[in-house]
Amino acid sequence: MFTKSIDFVFKLIKWPVALFLLVSIPALLRSYDYFNINSIKVWAFAGGAVLYFAIMIFAGQNISRTMQIISHELTHLMFAYLTFHDAGRVRINPDDSGGEMIVKGGGNWLITLAPYFFPLFSFLYMLLMPWLVIASGEHFMVYAIFGYFFGYYWGTVLSQVHPEQTDIIREGYIFSAIFIVGANLYTTGIILAFNSKLWDGVKEYLNLVWRLDIHYWLKAAKLILQYFE
Repeated sequence: MFTKSIDFVFKLIKWPVALFLLVSIPALLRSYDYFNINSIKVWAFAGGAVLYFAIMIFAGQNISRTMQIISHELTHLMFAYLTFHDAGRVRINPDDSGGEMIVKGGGNWLITLAPYFFPLFSFLYMLLMPWLVIASGEHFMVYAIFGYFFGYYWGTVLSQVHPEQTDIIREGYIFSAIFIVGANLYTTGIILAFNSKLWDGVKEYLNLVWRLDIHYWLKAAKLILQYFE
């Protein structure tokens, strides 16, 4: 009964969330000016991301396909538990063509689309990174590894978002497109902010996005009011 109530709430907020992300896109794009690219942290991070894609290009995507599928299903599983659902078995196809995670009670759109915006391995590394930064004396390799996981995250998203993806079909192309684009802009900004100043950077970044959101919303409202005058 409790999970059904949660799913009902998610059903109610589904399109409001999509609208919020849609109108936030200008602020999210503008917020990337927050980052200082002339920093060893950023260059090390970028180097790690480039290394991931270089490995995939020269070694072939089959190397990481199994791990991508596993992380995909584990992300489904994580968000099922976070929304108090009883998840059933997780199955990975032997031919690495995909997998499946059964949620008892049907689940909700957040569980369904979680793998397309939540960087599981990056998040786990973020839990360790503050300690690694202190222990290593801010060694550039700490940031390079983080960048590698960031490249892995984007490589996974780009390889798994396509018109035949059953999760996207289930939630609808329009909603999925709006949510995945907006949520990934948020995720990318948060990761870059964390790479810059760890959790303090995330807090500063989210405050900046909120201020930019209000600025653009007020600007849009002003234009609408002027149109009807």
